[in-house]
Amino acid sequence: MSRNCTAHLVCINGFSELEINVCLVLEEKPIKQNTKLKTLTKYVLQHPRGWKKRKQLADILRTMGRWEEAIGEYRKVLLRQPQLIEVWLQLGQILQLMAREAEAIETYESAMALIGNPATREHLKGLIDSCRQSDRSAAIAFESAAALEPDNPAHWLAVGQTQLRIENPAAALKAFDAILAINPEDTIALIYSYDALFALGRFSEARQRINQALELAPQDFRALKRIADYRCGMGLVTGEEGKQTKQLIRAAVQQVANAPGTLESLAYYYIFRGQSKKGVDLLQKFAVAHPNNPGGWYSLARCLFHVGENHKAAEAILRAKNLYPGDCQIYLLACDILPEAGKLQELKPLVEEMLERFPERWSICATAGRVLAENYKDIERGLAVAATAPELQPQVADAWFCYGRVLVLAEKYQEAVEVLERGWQCWQSDGGCPLPAARWLGESYRALGDRAKSQQWWEEAARQAIELMEFNPAMATYSQGKALEALGDGKGAARAYRTVPSHQLLYPLVLEVKEALKRL
Repeated sequence: MSRNCTAHLVCINGFSELEINVCLVLEEKPIKQNTKLKTLTKYVLQHPRGWKKRKQLADILRTMGRWEEAIGEYRKVLLRQPQLIEVWLQLGQILQLMAREAEAIETYESAMALIGNPATREHLKGLIDSCRQSDRSAAIAFESAAALEPDNPAHWLAVGQTQLRIENPAAALKAFDAILAINPEDTIALIYSYDALFALGRFSEARQRINQALELAPQDFRALKRIADYRCGMGLVTGEEGKQTKQLIRAAVQQVANAPGTLESLAYYYIFRGQSKKGVDLLQKFAVAHPNNPGGWYSLARCLFHVGENHKAAEAILRAKNLYPGDCQIYLLACDILPEAGKLQELKPLVEEMLERFPERWSICATAGRVLAENYKDIERGLAVAATAPELQPQVADAWFCYGRVLVLAEKYQEAVEVLERGWQCWQSDGGCPLPAARWLGESYRALGDRAKSQQWWEEAARQAIELMEFNPAMATYSQGKALEALGDGKGAARAYRTVPSHQLLYPLVLEVKEALKRL
């Protein structure tokens, strides 16, 4: 994908009235679509046996979100020209995004029967595996395609996107770096590599990548949103810096006015300024205007939770889940919200459902294990489920850390130490989020009576908190206070807690700070 590609968000209404936002990457920005649609429709009616204009018509319908019509036109094109692999892939992608996996698989298999190129065949195998919800197998197939055609960025992009889905950011980063070695100005790879670097805690490198992407594509709403969110986390929401942040968000909203993700960025901008009602109202209006858009309810639930409106947040996240149970992020957020809202009865079946739906996601296993151990006191099953996380991704530090957290909750401190230190070794190789792991190690060694090692790990937690300053000063200062408190420096901890602006620390951490200040 070159720097000339453009991101285009379409709103799809084809899922039993469900409203879904999908980002398409196009070679040029769509303009005068209605005019082109009328012209092409008229031409196709007059020349029904032609295929070139019909393909253009199908492409227009695709970019306009009229996917049912696009499917019909693509199929008519393939009846005339079955050798057009690009059309098979576009048709399969639409069907896959519409959750019509069986039809998508049939489409990809039909394409494979026409192809002799081994790399393309491996790529198609990967697409079929992804339709079957087997992303681990899909990643292997895409990697085979990339090995056969290392100069083809499409294979590497598929590898990177799949590795992000199965939550292996280090492997994803390698794939995106392979694209950038071919074309350093590939904006798609720059944006996705930002996500991978961010997940690995490599914030300075992540910021460099996303700044480069925005220089190359100043109107790309994905880059605008990521930079704006980064700036909000840095607390750059007031004064001249705040104006700059808001300009970035406004530019993103103008590009995709009906996308809940960009409105969510604006909502958090207000929340971090201490105007939480204004932020929540913004998303509430969108959810009411788009009641069948699960993304709108998800964003509303997230904001409501982070301002402490737990019961309203629970209602919103359950609406999102009922609308679209195919998104694992909805389940993960529900696992945070529902216990705080006292809705454990609703949470239990949701936990079982998400384990069944997403068996290859280590974060789902780790979260389910934590919920079972913490909220239902089902220690044995919670540990068994959480142990699956590092089995799925043994090279991912965060998978070990999250399993270690469940061991700490179960008061199995010796096992927790072993698991957390194993994760620490992975972090030293590839990165991750080590700060909470340092705290859990400090807590575990203290419970085991090893004061020296406990102090060593709490000092490490304090050091990691300082490194977090370049990403989120409020969270870093909070973490610094936690570490200093554990090290016995009550005055230092209280001083740190007092410097955290209350509106820049989200619920439930803001309550922890208030309780800590009372205690100290």
